[in-house]
Amino acid sequence: MKNKYNFDTAKPHSIKKFEMISSYTDAWARKILGFQKSEGLVYIDCMSNCGYYLDDDSNMVEGTAIKVVKALEKLSENYPQKTIDIYFNDYEQWKVDYLKAAINSLGVKKVEIHYSNLDSSEFLNSLSLKTFSNKSTLLIYDPFKAAIDWDALQPYLNGWCEVIINHMIHDTTRGAKQAKKQEVIDRYEQTYKCSINEILNICTDRDKLDSIVIDIIEKSVSNNPREHYIASFPFYNRTKGLVYNLLMCTSNIEGMKLYKKVAWKNFGNRSSTKKDFVNTQLQFSFDDGSIEMETDEHCYNITDIAMYVYNKYHTSGKVLLDIVYYDLDRHPIFPTDGYKNDIKNELKSLYGVSFQHINGKQYVLFK
Repeated sequence: MKNKYNFDTAKPHSIKKFEMISSYTDAWARKILGFQKSEGLVYIDCMSNCGYYLDDDSNMVEGTAIKVVKALEKLSENYPQKTIDIYFNDYEQWKVDYLKAAINSLGVKKVEIHYSNLDSSEFLNSLSLKTFSNKSTLLIYDPFKAAIDWDALQPYLNGWCEVIINHMIHDTTRGAKQAKKQEVIDRYEQTYKCSINEILNICTDRDKLDSIVIDIIEKSVSNNPREHYIASFPFYNRTKGLVYNLLMCTSNIEGMKLYKKVAWKNFGNRSSTKKDFVNTQLQFSFDDGSIEMETDEHCYNITDIAMYVYNKYHTSGKVLLDIVYYDLDRHPIFPTDGYKNDIKNELKSLYGVSFQHINGKQYVLFK
């Protein structure tokens, strides 16, 4: 079967990505469809592949497209008055045909699925966001290499959309130095909006590459009156090498909170799978009284959230818990939803803080 269809191989980190995107889509759809004024939702995947992959043992595994269709079809049973539209596109015709046949075999009846066989940029430009004006939209932009068309993404970043972008950092760190063909050079320059020489100067610094992408997103929405939020989570291979970052941009704070919650659950209550554990040995600073620990900024855990809260607010003596949550809600990595009790317990355990209700409001009291 592999020779006939040439299925792509899904490494463990890719399978983890499939799970994360489909889990977020399911949770997001539940919130949208459960909102009384919502007319429905639109899910767009402009690089959907064929729906199935082969794992390292040559077993067939479901990709994001199949997982999402199954989740939304099941969910639609509870919301018969709401519409669910799914748009799948892939540049390779056989992948579109295979995906369509696979979905037809599932007996999907309640969601409306649209198929296209276009270049991803052409596909995005062909859609009219005005037709989705009364619905919430989730766009998945998942290239298999570092290739981001910001002009095509611009309307979606600034519309009422949740946009998830796969930034393929590994491709840049490996391929930029070997880029000889002008079309490849143009692709890197378009993705990072800078010259190939500038890219070569920083291509080994993966944090800087991701910062460039985040900066491009921020500039893309800078004239938008709505505040936008950006979260970014790294995916590592078995040797702990960074392969890509999965970014999400939204103007809905609830979308931001949900994305971080799903990501941490996906990684086993951490911000990535880079480490099996994080060293939590505390170190006291005699300069300002803050407490630090040896940690890895690419693999945070609950202890790191507690340390962030303590070091930022302990000199105040006490602070409204709502202020702490407001701060964490807007943090690019740290979650609140699903972790509030864990954060409070960690603050109590590590720093001896207490919580007290005063005039109907809850405060964090620092020693």
